[in-house]
Amino acid sequence: MRVPFWQKAGPTWYLSTWWPGESLDSMQYSLLSLLAVANEERLDPKPLIAALADEHRGRYRRRLRLLAKRLDSKTTIVPALEKTPYALSDSVVLSLRFGSQSGTLAQTYKQLIETEKPQEGESRTTQGNARGYWAVFAGTMTLILTFFMFFIIPTFKKMFDEFELKLPIATRRLLMFVEWVSSSFLLVVVVGFALGWLVWSYRSRRFFRRAVADRMFGRTSLLRSSQLLRMLSVAVEAGRPLAGSLSTLAKYHFDKNIRQRLLSARNEVEQGVPAWTSLVDAKIISRDEFQALSGASGHRDQAWTLHRMATLKQEIANQRVIVRTAFINPVVILIFASVVLWICFSFLSVLAKLITSLAG
Repeated sequence: MRVPFWQKAGPTWYLSTWWPGESLDSMQYSLLSLLAVANEERLDPKPLIAALADEHRGRYRRRLRLLAKRLDSKTTIVPALEKTPYALSDSVVLSLRFGSQSGTLAQTYKQLIETEKPQEGESRTTQGNARGYWAVFAGTMTLILTFFMFFIIPTFKKMFDEFELKLPIATRRLLMFVEWVSSSFLLVVVVGFALGWLVWSYRSRRFFRRAVADRMFGRTSLLRSSQLLRMLSVAVEAGRPLAGSLSTLAKYHFDKNIRQRLLSARNEVEQGVPAWTSLVDAKIISRDEFQALSGASGHRDQAWTLHRMATLKQEIANQRVIVRTAFINPVVILIFASVVLWICFSFLSVLAKLITSLAG
């Protein structure tokens, strides 16, 4: 009996499509869920990761295969993840390293499964829809404007030259801009490819995220602060000494600026300064957060307070995405509308002058 093609062995079906349908967050979450199950059931993660790699395509598939290969050489999962960027996000890998060092790996996995689940809420939907809208709108407008500027406007110039007429000032300005773009075309292409590479490259994006993002974007700072508080809440609830937790974070945190602040806090704790006071001095928590933690009695209350503060910071960060998107969206539309208005005015002024001159 002939076996139907859909029942044949081998990676026939894929979790991800050949087009970019699944987000990186979703793919990373599938790997995180797999590692959580492997840790809970005490399974070897290497064959599971290799099988998961066969269900993906493109760069993430290569990331997973490289991760499985590194586990082949008897490397444990956390060091292998640290050597394989983008298999999981930097923040998740840091949490796993912290959980491994502090003996709270099971609790860390449980917390990450709850907090790292790809958002289906308003902030992610709004941001994703806005990006898609900007991309489609920008691509469409670029094609239309390119046609007008490089084909229609030069044709009008030839017509006016033949009739010995002077182009309207708006059209002359537009023509000067077209000539500048034409003369700088090679430079524009080189800059465009360079920017594209910077956006596409793992290394450049990782450098930007680690060295610049925390200082430039308030939302990134809030998210990283939220992550620190979550990790500390796990350690505090498990009764781990705060000095040891700060020492681990100061050694392994991926952001140099935060790492230095953590090291400063750790040194103060070792010199006898109260833990929460040292965190305030290092600007890791605010004065209000210090008051809340100082008023909490016992490990459980302090852990709950830390977890609650982390949740609030994450919610604020998500709200900032919505506000930022709501502000940028009309700005982008106004920029394109101004360009379209400029070209339309130039086009209509040319037609009006041409008709007036011919009629006279």
